[in-house]
Amino acid sequence: MKKICTFLLLFIVNSSFAQEQYDFAIYHDNNIGAWEDGIVAFEQFLNWKGVSHNRVTAQDINTITLKDFYRAIYFPGGDADYYNADINSTGIQNIQEMIADGGAYIGICAGAEFACDKLVWQGVTYNYPLNLFQGEAIGPIDDLAVWPSYAMTTLTMNLGNEINQFGSENEDMLYWGGSIFNPYTNTEFDTIATFDGFYDRPAIINFSYGNGRVLLISPHPEIEENSDRDSTNVAQELDDNGSDWNFLWTATDWLLGDTISNPNNLSTPSHSYNQYIQIYPNPTNKILNIAINSGHKIEKVAIYNQIGQNVLVKKPKNNTINLSCLQKGIYIIEVITNSIKIREKLIIED
Repeated sequence: MKKICTFLLLFIVNSSFAQEQYDFAIYHDNNIGAWEDGIVAFEQFLNWKGVSHNRVTAQDINTITLKDFYRAIYFPGGDADYYNADINSTGIQNIQEMIADGGAYIGICAGAEFACDKLVWQGVTYNYPLNLFQGEAIGPIDDLAVWPSYAMTTLTMNLGNEINQFGSENEDMLYWGGSIFNPYTNTEFDTIATFDGFYDRPAIINFSYGNGRVLLISPHPEIEENSDRDSTNVAQELDDNGSDWNFLWTATDWLLGDTISNPNNLSTPSHSYNQYIQIYPNPTNKILNIAINSGHKIEKVAIYNQIGQNVLVKKPKNNTINLSCLQKGIYIIEVITNSIKIREKLIIED
């Protein structure tokens, strides 16, 4: 029988929702439809940039006023049909109102498709009510990689778009089943990047929605193919010839309405979470240490399994945690201090 930690006698209504203010809501919903690696990688990027974030489920979106607690919402790759099935009309309205009132939306792959009026997938049309983008997403693009395979693809970046002001003319990003964006007549948007390998069709776009901002991305800039800093093993055999996180850096500045800063001047951002907290050893087999700079106090540590279930909540003793009650596997550890919160992938070995 699976061992259960005795101190996990915790029940929280809308467990992923905390009554605090964050920059980003991260949609996950217990890994049903939402791609966990895409979530973890984007969270690691936000940690690197020093941007606060909190995971939310469909239930949260359907029941809380998002604009009161978040500046932006992120929908990852996965399956947009699940998003459409789980988020009801109230949730759709909550997302739309948050953006229209000055918030922001970023969708990658399926998250971008969910924001379109229609998805045309392998010739079948799906209607989506969120309808931030007046147009269709059409995929997959077999010229780039036959679904469900993936490959690196080259994008031509529109240097006239303010998000690209510190970037280069071309970027190599991971393509894995994304779509092109096909606008209806008179739809207003700006193209950030086009697919070199598919008739220069739009791969990344941005536009205004009411007083807010929307960024839709077909490929996967959150994945660092030949680096461990995204805490995933996705496409490690490939090479993006640099890092796509610099693009995400300026894109996030634009989304949040902040002054767009130059990531090329920041080899290690001064507000990176990694300079405040270190979690080691990782992988670990029993005892986990958490080193934290003076001036910061650990309030609690939570550990989640691969489907987003909370399996441990504890306050460290002398900055150590005994994990012997957990089975071997891959988890997400969340460390909450008096000032910041960080999530990382955690591997428990025998």
